[in-house]
Amino acid sequence: MQNAATDILRSNRFRANVAALGLIALGAWLLSHWIITGQFRMLIVAAVIVVGALVFLAILQNWRRGIYLFLVWLVFEDFIRKFSGNSTGMFFVKDIIAGMMFISMFAAWRRHRLPVFHPKFAKWLLLFVGLGIIQMFNPNTPSYFYGPLGFKLYFFYVPMMFAGYAYLRDEKDLQLFVKLNMWIALAVAGLGIAQSIVGPDFLNPSQLAPELQGLGKLVRESPLTHVSVARPTSVFVSDGRFAQFLILMYLLGFGAVGYLLLKKRAKPRLLLAAIGVTALATIMTGSRSAFIALMVNTLVLVAASSWGITASARRSLQVGRTVWRVTFAGGIAILLAALIFPSQTSARWAFYTETLSPASSASEFQYRAWQYPLDNVLSVFDQPNWIFGNGIGTASLGIQYVSAAIEEQRPSFGAESGYGQLILELGIIGPILWLLWTCVLFWESWKIVKSLRHTEFFPFSFALFWFLVYLLGIFTFYGLVAYQNYLMNVYAWLFVGMLFRLPGLVGNQRAISAPHANAQS
Repeated sequence: MQNAATDILRSNRFRANVAALGLIALGAWLLSHWIITGQFRMLIVAAVIVVGALVFLAILQNWRRGIYLFLVWLVFEDFIRKFSGNSTGMFFVKDIIAGMMFISMFAAWRRHRLPVFHPKFAKWLLLFVGLGIIQMFNPNTPSYFYGPLGFKLYFFYVPMMFAGYAYLRDEKDLQLFVKLNMWIALAVAGLGIAQSIVGPDFLNPSQLAPELQGLGKLVRESPLTHVSVARPTSVFVSDGRFAQFLILMYLLGFGAVGYLLLKKRAKPRLLLAAIGVTALATIMTGSRSAFIALMVNTLVLVAASSWGITASARRSLQVGRTVWRVTFAGGIAILLAALIFPSQTSARWAFYTETLSPASSASEFQYRAWQYPLDNVLSVFDQPNWIFGNGIGTASLGIQYVSAAIEEQRPSFGAESGYGQLILELGIIGPILWLLWTCVLFWESWKIVKSLRHTEFFPFSFALFWFLVYLLGIFTFYGLVAYQNYLMNVYAWLFVGMLFRLPGLVGNQRAISAPHANAQS
């Protein structure tokens, strides 16, 4: 009987070897045929298929690889897209990678190898998800094809919070995540600075796709001195997405610096370099919202660090070291740029001071900060179907692509304010449920942050918490475009999972405060 089993095994191996040799021979014949006949497009397609298959197998074997691949692709997808004529196929690559990662995570969960996250805000989030599902079939929608778009923008990346929670097994995972993102930030921010100096033709093809032309080569002008300010996009297709990326990375870097400086023998040189370059790139964007966010976020994080870390004179010194190093890194980067490229930096300062300073006759600060978004919210009550909504996705980011695909004119209604958009899409109950689940999330997140007070994880935890408040709370008044931007969306849900996982990393860590200080003080 044993001999029979051995014979069967050998027979199966022989067949597998024969099949593999046959596939290799077929592949070699096809490659040679395409090369001889000059079918280079088929070679590219074949290469993409092979690489995709290898990526798929790598992610199935270990879903953690999917996080690294996904984040790198997420940042650089736009760069490929704008050089490939804004190919619509590129929109789905990140979703395929994310889907493979979710499948791999599910398989790990079935084998009891995945830590399970039980968020306390889940039932409130599910209420909002339920409303989104109902609104996919809203009879007021111009087309039911907008429904899947809206559902994807709002909810497809929600499972990333389970990935963020399961990813952090120990501090090595946390430090690896930070290091990967800071290298990405250095590269992307550095390229953006170079583009702001060289001009918009750098990092852009000679002929952008028509729908990207206004996004990729936008130039603003200061109202009084009439100085031109080119808005860099770096590797992205729009200046707005680049500015949002810089806000995200600055918060992540600031929180990570505070965490590392509280650890023994930690040398956050990479993080300080990334923060300095990111701060300079933020100024060079010409984006007023990003410039204000840079200043506000710095003040908030400094104040939070003083409250959350300081428990003695030594802790006060550590807070001071963090603030000093971050300020020094950003100041040196800005000073060098001002000395080497005075005309480019002075143009940005002129634009900011003339449009934001209360002393300027052309200041738009008060109007843009309050009146304009408020008018946008109120304008929805003069538009159709605001009581029950027009259906999810009908006023969302990317509706122009759906309209083009179904060969229909895009909906005429819309609002820049996030709350206005929620009303138009989901009805009057939309912003109520949004506020409900986000406020519960903020409260539960704050309890986690407070529990980490006087520990080395506090600066990082507060940075994650503040990013969620900024994106889902404050910025929603001005628009949902940041949340619906896949980049900010993915990181937000990853940060949710990571934040709730941080208390588990404390473990046997020695608190950095005095022994009598507890987490709830």
